Amino acid sequence: MSEPLRVWRLSDGQPGHDSRSLGILRALGEVMDLDVRTLRLNLRFGLARNLLRARLNHFGAPRSLATLPLFYRMDALPAGGCDLVVSAGGKTSFANAWIAAAAGAKNLFAGTLRRLQPRHFSLVMTLEPVPGATNNLVVPLLPTTIEPRAVARAGEALRQRLGDPDQRYWLLLAGGPGAGYRYHSRDWQRLATVLGRLAERHGIRWLLATSRRTGARGEQALRTGIAPAHLAAACWSGAGDPWEPEAFLGAADEIFVTEDSMTMLTEAMCARRPVYSLSPAQAAPDPRYEQALCRYVQAGRLQRLSLQELAARPDSLDPLRYHPPQVSDNTLGRQLVHRLQL
Repeated sequence: MSEPLRVWRLSDGQPGHDSRSLGILRALGEVMDLDVRTLRLNLRFGLARNLLRARLNHFGAPRSLATLPLFYRMDALPAGGCDLVVSAGGKTSFANAWIAAAAGAKNLFAGTLRRLQPRHFSLVMTLEPVPGATNNLVVPLLPTTIEPRAVARAGEALRQRLGDPDQRYWLLLAGGPGAGYRYHSRDWQRLATVLGRLAERHGIRWLLATSRRTGARGEQALRTGIAPAHLAAACWSGAGDPWEPEAFLGAADEIFVTEDSMTMLTEAMCARRPVYSLSPAQAAPDPRYEQALCRYVQAGRLQRLSLQELAARPDSLDPLRYHPPQVSDNTLGRQLVHRLQL
């Protein structure tokens, strides 16, 4: 194309969804010029999903955008139209389908359709096949903004700032309640205990980052339960600390992630480090989430661990025996160009 591809990226403001859609555009931008405009939107009310699904599945393709703002609070659409609509996250899927149909543009959605018919999209990107969909691109990892070369550079810079060139660092990414996982005070205390015992056993120091879902109770338990000698650097979400994902991921030799966050797990795996998930006592992910975790285990990308078991037996983890698979150079951009016929 002589002109940049005009892309409208729909954002619901969820960091995980933004990371996914931006990762798609990063891959596409490696092989062609893009003119990207980000449109923020949010559903006005809960029942909007059912109404939008019924409208799209059972009636003809929308030809006008006039009534879409009845369902979404959204930015004004840029003048001049677009060639491609991209989004991730179920709440954006309806707007993605509607806008692309009305604008006469191609569209890509990354995520689970949840009964929205795949015919509304030019391409649907998922971790597992969508039955009967010929426009389905199945990927081993959903894209993120994490780029291995940037991770290596930022990680080395953080190691230099931390000082000791011979020190080994492990990273904990802490999420919180969600996706079928529940946390009580004893779980956060157990996590702090596990970090201390692993530090003593393996001679490492921790890098640590919490999230909004960790909450004040979880952060307090970690702050008071981890000995300062075991903690090299921390990013406390509750304190508003700036999060440097590439630096923390790149400086770590091993990465531990609470199992409730698929976004953090995916970003850790994209950093090409050994990755371990940690589950609290009450863990009941839905079947789709469980299948994704099992698929990562089978592919050698992930090792699942119980906080309860690790607290009782820290020797049940032997990172020296675990090696993540080598990941080939990213060919996703070329796949997207081919499948979307750009």
